[in-house]
Amino acid sequence: MRLSHCVAGALLLFPVAATAAERPMLSWGKPGVTLDTYRADAVACGRQGYYLDVSNTEAAKVFKQASSQLENNEASLSMGGGLDRAIQVASDSSRIVERTRPAERMKEVRTLLEDAVSSCLRARGYTRFQLTVEQQRHLRSLKPGSQARHAYLHGLASNPAVLAAQTP
Repeated sequence: MRLSHCVAGALLLFPVAATAAERPMLSWGKPGVTLDTYRADAVACGRQGYYLDVSNTEAAKVFKQASSQLENNEASLSMGGGLDRAIQVASDSSRIVERTRPAERMKEVRTLLEDAVSSCLRARGYTRFQLTVEQQRHLRSLKPGSQARHAYLHGLASNPAVLAAQTP
């Protein structure tokens, strides 16, 4: 599975959201956009992020190197050495993972994927807007992927007054 596939799934959700404690909930809008165009643009731009080749990024190179080191380290278990060797291999593997900083590397990849989606949406005339607390509460009450949720987001995203008042 490509590394971009692991991360890009989250980008297909039209609102760009993190936990409320981290940052406000954002989405994309375009005054007067039809629901069909809104959904088609979301899918098209989501696919640009999904299919972005991240294999030559620094993060991918670090993951590849760490994977090789882990494989070599764990292959040494077959040489024997008993429990002491197994403990040493586990300790070495832990240090390899720690040095890789996987959470930081995944954040780098996520940023690349989000940037690809954002660039696509901007090129299609969309701008970001911030949902109010009330809008966020209502959105959370709607089932992800439901027609009602799509319609609610579209209603916000196509409304020029919402976009003018809620642009961060």
